[in-house]
Amino acid sequence: MVMLKGRKIISLLSLMILSVILFCGNPRGVEAHMNTVGFSDIEIHDKTIEYQLYLDPSEVAQWVDAQSKRVFVIGEPSQNEASRPEVSWTEEDLKPFIHEFLTVTNNGETAEPSIKGISMAERKDGPTVLIDMNYVFSEPVDTYEIDYKFFFDQFDALHQNFATIHIGDTEVEKVFNKDDRTVSGHVASVSSGTITTEITIPSWLNTMWEYVKLGVEHIWTGYDHLLFVAALVILQQPLKNYIKILTAFTIGHSITLAIAALDVLRIPASFIEPLIALSIVYIAIENIWIKKLKWRWLLALGFGLIHGFGFAQILQGALGDHYILSLFSFNLGVEIGQIIVAAVLLPLLILVSRRKWYRQAAFCVSGGIAIIGLYWLIERTLF
Repeated sequence: MVMLKGRKIISLLSLMILSVILFCGNPRGVEAHMNTVGFSDIEIHDKTIEYQLYLDPSEVAQWVDAQSKRVFVIGEPSQNEASRPEVSWTEEDLKPFIHEFLTVTNNGETAEPSIKGISMAERKDGPTVLIDMNYVFSEPVDTYEIDYKFFFDQFDALHQNFATIHIGDTEVEKVFNKDDRTVSGHVASVSSGTITTEITIPSWLNTMWEYVKLGVEHIWTGYDHLLFVAALVILQQPLKNYIKILTAFTIGHSITLAIAALDVLRIPASFIEPLIALSIVYIAIENIWIKKLKWRWLLALGFGLIHGFGFAQILQGALGDHYILSLFSFNLGVEIGQIIVAAVLLPLLILVSRRKWYRQAAFCVSGGIAIIGLYWLIERTLF
């Protein structure tokens, strides 16, 4: 009874302290997931690079508003396309936008884009702005380079763009992000099944590498997933229990990642994201009150199914013809990132858990995790 009271006091104090830190500081600085996603569908024919660019309407609107000091409006659906709204932007509005953030070259020659059309397009992940462009060069495309800089430095550092470059029957996959904004290649090499960057590698291996990197980045920047894993393992347990828990979590999220990414079952992010936050709150509070962790691996499996839908959000609408390879590679990247985190965290926990004060410290940290999860739950439910 005394121990239970002590737990309550420790937890209450930790919640009060972290509440002050969380709400008096800048909690919005901690993001759980990547933000906007774009897509590039690129085809190379002789002297022309055809570029279909899909961007988030709110991000484009933010740039246009900042430049023109006027409010962007998405118009009512047209009669011919009753379910698809129209945009009010013109080529004059968006040409400076394209010129500033997208550079396409061939053998060092930079081409100016010819905008064929601007419209709203519906993709699996939701409505996007489609900017249809042509880049025409003075000679056949040989060594091309695409430099993509949208949103990273001004509006959304976590923006990503999934690009597919079509050259004949060959596809090259690329994921642009703030740390990797350029793709280059040699058409002759690509047409024979390889892509030249700094070295010549098979195009399928390039696709695999892109999605493995994406998976690692997603788990390392998915602070809610990391916090959940930390809450799962923070209490002192035998090593075999840690392995069972992490394996169960991996199996759970791998199943639903595949189901959601392949569009077999889709659950809105507005429903999944609060559930992920709730899972963090539940596990953290359970750490304070539970006496035995015998069945925690079952909880890890069940909540892993929920987290898998969260992982899949970044892939919905992004998988191309090589979707099996892309999905496998992304999941592999998530697991590599998780293993690295566990390899650092578990030895530290095992070492520190030998201290007499560790159990009380674990309660305190669990209280802190609970309040962060509660903040995310409120934010994702109400906003």
